[in-house]
Amino acid sequence: MEHIWILFIVIYSLLKGSRDGMKKAALKKSSAGEILFFYTLIGFIFTLPNIKDALSLEPIFIFYIFLKSAVVCTAWIFAFLAIKNMSVSLYGIMDLSRMVFSTMLGVFVLGESFTVNKAIGVALVILGLMLVNAKKNSSSKGVSIPVLAVALLNCFFNAVSGTMDKVLMGYMESTQLQFWFMLFMTIIYGVTLIIRKEKISIKSIKTNYWIPVMSLSLIIGDRLLFEANKNPLSEVTLMTVIKQSSVIVSVLTGYFVFKEKDILYKLMCTLIVLSGIFVALLMNY
Repeated sequence: MEHIWILFIVIYSLLKGSRDGMKKAALKKSSAGEILFFYTLIGFIFTLPNIKDALSLEPIFIFYIFLKSAVVCTAWIFAFLAIKNMSVSLYGIMDLSRMVFSTMLGVFVLGESFTVNKAIGVALVILGLMLVNAKKNSSSKGVSIPVLAVALLNCFFNAVSGTMDKVLMGYMESTQLQFWFMLFMTIIYGVTLIIRKEKISIKSIKTNYWIPVMSLSLIIGDRLLFEANKNPLSEVTLMTVIKQSSVIVSVLTGYFVFKEKDILYKLMCTLIVLSGIFVALLMNY
């Protein structure tokens, strides 16, 4: 049971991968802003039974969770700016730098070891994901240095958030972190809607059943992620590699739900990713 954190991260990754398809389906009825606000709001409502426990958390740690929320929101803004100004395939490849940043933070900030098998595992995962993204349709237009910088900043802030999870879970329970995180994210997305003066279609939200499904997936997945971070045996460097197993769901959803092509090619790429995860874990357990 001491290594159950690995199972938690795998389940988290599969749930995260399933939300990619859900978001695509939800966008047919609602705007991105509406989806982000309401699915975090519903997620926050799911955490309300833990309010008493959450309120007992020391104010300084609540502030740290607010900082984490701000980091995640900043990453989302940078992601939006990047994907708006570059091809999907290039964005997908740039997003792989998140693994590099997470690994560096795990090694230099948390003092985790970076063994040869981890290096090989990371290399295989990056190779598999690059090959998957190489098959996506892309635009040939040039991309400016500022746009590339924004894409890298998105990856960096996501890596910072993952590192903060590991640190924060050393001082609190997963229920406390999840309650405050969902509250702050709901507030941030709500303020964003107000600032952008984006109209909300209550009718479309009421019929968009993907939103509550995504919320439930988010709550379950994040709870498992936080519990995995609380385990003293878990490492950010390994969790970063395992998280890439979400590509399995993304590929299968793309084929069976959205009828995307090149399934055999993508499955081969997925096998490369899985082999990288296996190699990274092999010498540690």
